[in-house]
Amino acid sequence: MINIIQTTSKKTRAFGWIQDAGNLDALCNVVAIFDETSAFHSELVKNKIPLLVKEENGQSEMIAALNSRPVALNYKLLIGSHTTPRSESPCDGIVQAAIKGQKRDYIGDWPADNFVRWAQAFGFIYYDYGTDSFSITESGKTLVHSTNQKELLIQAALSYPPAYRIMSLLKNPVDVLTKFELAGKLGFVGEDGFISYPLASIIAAMASTTDSKERNDIRSDWESSLDKYARTIAQWLVKLGLLKNDIKEISLQYGNQFVSDTLSGFRITPVGERYLRNTGGNSRHGKNEKIVSYEMFATKGADREYLRLRRSLVLKFLDDKKRKCSFESICDYLKHYDLKEIAETIKDDVQGFINLGIEMSIDDTTAELKDLICNFPIPLYKDLTKKSELSTTKDEIRANLKNISHEYLSLLDLAFDSSQNRLFEMKAMELFLHEYGFNGNHLGGVSKPDGVLFTCSDDDHYGIIVDMKAYSKGYALPVGQRDEMLRYIRENIERKKELNQNEWWKIFPGSVDKFYFMFVSGVFKGDMAEKLGKIAMVHNINGTAISILTALLIADKIQGKKMTLQDFEHGICNKEYIISNIA
Repeated sequence: MINIIQTTSKKTRAFGWIQDAGNLDALCNVVAIFDETSAFHSELVKNKIPLLVKEENGQSEMIAALNSRPVALNYKLLIGSHTTPRSESPCDGIVQAAIKGQKRDYIGDWPADNFVRWAQAFGFIYYDYGTDSFSITESGKTLVHSTNQKELLIQAALSYPPAYRIMSLLKNPVDVLTKFELAGKLGFVGEDGFISYPLASIIAAMASTTDSKERNDIRSDWESSLDKYARTIAQWLVKLGLLKNDIKEISLQYGNQFVSDTLSGFRITPVGERYLRNTGGNSRHGKNEKIVSYEMFATKGADREYLRLRRSLVLKFLDDKKRKCSFESICDYLKHYDLKEIAETIKDDVQGFINLGIEMSIDDTTAELKDLICNFPIPLYKDLTKKSELSTTKDEIRANLKNISHEYLSLLDLAFDSSQNRLFEMKAMELFLHEYGFNGNHLGGVSKPDGVLFTCSDDDHYGIIVDMKAYSKGYALPVGQRDEMLRYIRENIERKKELNQNEWWKIFPGSVDKFYFMFVSGVFKGDMAEKLGKIAMVHNINGTAISILTALLIADKIQGKKMTLQDFEHGICNKEYIISNIA
């Protein structure tokens, strides 16, 4: 039974997803912290903490907590504090002292947090919402005292839904998938926290440069939080012998060009195939119970707690019924908790459960849980039933997007988060290239526009210089960025290398002789018609500003054959592009 518990806290911890923690031996030691009969627990109390933790940083408090019975350790005491610079931060957490770092005899608070998340996600420790503390579970005790810890770690990994999902995606032994391909089918689509870098954009960026440092930077630094989660989980499975590292030759279309390069990826091993078959349940092996927590259903955003609550309740309803249920009946159930939703939203949630690694049966109107789910608490706080304006907007547009993937709804999050500007640019360019049918490329970087688009069919032949801006409170098109666009327009007109050494305009084919400019953002502020008009009058080139909401609706119209790129061109008229332009 999945239980609902009352809570006075409006926020919960971040559990269910892990980065920067991959040492299996260290994981076992973290679990042993909570078992007072383990040798590691004794070593921690007698030697490690007295040596590494100063009295002013909590030494006595940690030892007293570890000597309490039963052992229940507070989150803050386990993780420690965040101090800067990290290189000079003292050891002030129990888990920090338990694991040796690369350069010091202890780790920092961030990796300590991830090791605790990992132990909790594998079901080895249990979190108490009332006391904000952790205790060891029976499976944790078994792990600590086992002579075959690897086998227990494999079973725990395959009971962790995202790891099972990754194994399932790689079930064909001939397949090699990159972290981007795995992440693209992992978690809940269309929201911040579950966004992967577009693989085509990565390959196009790598193929466009011969600079080895730049290529290595793209390989190592260009990844979202979800890409990191996928990479971390896959590497666990490699260490457990279920997957192996491989290299993948990739060739795919990006706009009007085919791009090719190589990336590291993952392939299932024969051992992994056997375990995956057994985990699914057969005549000799029972089906694994999936370890689920409330927190794994959303990771970022203002509505994180709301989304966690809604999805937990949906899963509870399906688990209680144990039969096929209509999306409408789920909506009726949610109303008992003051959650008002539409069937399309619930359908997306169910698809998210599948992507998470929970087996479901789904069709246009119904869903059925096909998996065994562990008992987990759902913390209920009445104010969590209120949605933000952004989520309300998403749900309104969700029902109107019939022809494009709801994954693009994540652009509504990215458009207001300047810290993810590059990802916003790449996802927006993916929308224009793949759904509108433009040709072109994402550029970005110094002395280049963010992207260029063009079409050169018999009916349409024009190019667009694109500037994309993610701003939390809307984009006002300041003077400096108007001047920047004017510079790009001039460079494209004159096309002289002395104006710009990178000659970005060469992306436009010679057949394109008509050009526009376009700004893309979440929302625009101020008199955009006046600002756009001032740019247009300098070189007699028209432009527009398009919000992501409008861009999504247009993409759906184009994919639904209700609009063409020629129609889109007619709406570029030195003012913000609004829906009425294309009605």
